[in-house]
Amino acid sequence: MAESMYVFGTEDRRKFARLVAAAWQDGGLRGRYDGDPRPLLSQYGIAYPEGVPTPPLPPQPEGEFDITELESAGGSVAFTTDGTASSIGTALCNSVCFGETQ
Repeated sequence: MAESMYVFGTEDRRKFARLVAAAWQDGGLRGRYDGDPRPLLSQYGIAYPEGVPTPPLPPQPEGEFDITELESAGGSVAFTTDGTASSIGTALCNSVCFGETQ
């Protein structure tokens, strides 16, 4: 049976970016997400459908980052390593959430 997939809308990508940024700064938050992600998704205003696997949090990149830049990137367009255009949320989630290569 094929696994269900949920694609974030633009606003939910921004909200998820805020959650990711907060988890990168707070290991306890990351641990709470890893243990039971749905309450945190809800806390950040994301209504994630039941029965669909929740996305894992991506690993924190090397160096410093600015939360406001990450939030705005949640709805931005980026190019994946194979040269295709994709939103930041989709490009990141394709590889991290669904195991697809970029």
